[in-house]
Amino acid sequence: MLHYWKKGFKTATKQSFALLVLWLYHFAGGFALLAFVKSIVVPLMHRYPGGNLPETASHLFLAEGQFRLMKTDISHPYLWALLAIAAARMLLTPLLNAGVYYSLLNPHLNSGYRFIQGIRRLSGPFLGYYVLQLLLTLAPLYWLYPIARDAFTHQKDYMSLATVLLPWLAGYAAYVSFVRLVFVYVQLGRTAEAKLGRTLWLFVRKLPIIAVLAIGLIVLSGLATTAVVSASLIWAGISALILQQLYHLVSLLFKLWSISTQYHFYEKHAA
Repeated sequence: MLHYWKKGFKTATKQSFALLVLWLYHFAGGFALLAFVKSIVVPLMHRYPGGNLPETASHLFLAEGQFRLMKTDISHPYLWALLAIAAARMLLTPLLNAGVYYSLLNPHLNSGYRFIQGIRRLSGPFLGYYVLQLLLTLAPLYWLYPIARDAFTHQKDYMSLATVLLPWLAGYAAYVSFVRLVFVYVQLGRTAEAKLGRTLWLFVRKLPIIAVLAIGLIVLSGLATTAVVSASLIWAGISALILQQLYHLVSLLFKLWSISTQYHFYEKHAA
């Protein structure tokens, strides 16, 4: 397994163009969302009564806000804007995934050219895979929502609430990871132009090893996240900001590393 992790890391570090595109995508998305939230929150804060006014002024401000949200359409433009942002993300994410997978499987081509070719050749099926994966990911929430609602209604403290909900949350997290892993292999097979049945059979036969390869990188990624969060609590200002931006690159590198590791395992056993 160490062999696949090493090869995967070596392959991932060679995907500089894909890494840069993914980082710019996440940076632009985060910046746009921040600007959108700021455009809503800042005007509200200017209207919020200051501490020198009576407490009744704050109550009146909150009552007015609740009335306008519930009885008028003031929130509709913001909801439509959020829906547009979500739709754009749902459209762009599978396109970028197509570029990433094609880049990994065609290292002999120019980095920028193979990324664009991946989008041109695989965007259609990858969009379908993304929608199907999203539906499978959200489907269990239909059954989990009543459980969570009952837990919040009947449990009297946080400890008992956690005791009830944590096993369900852990199970859901495992399910989401499993679905994601399945679609990693589905997309690898599609990029390699292999038959879907053959790819899924390989996944089923080698699932224990595939899972260990994935879990190992999840643990490493978790350790890196813990280190960054701990450093952010110690440092402040520009140092913490730079560290967070660098972590985004590291996080994306872990994503590429995970896919690359599974690719090398797939390549070895699909032949």
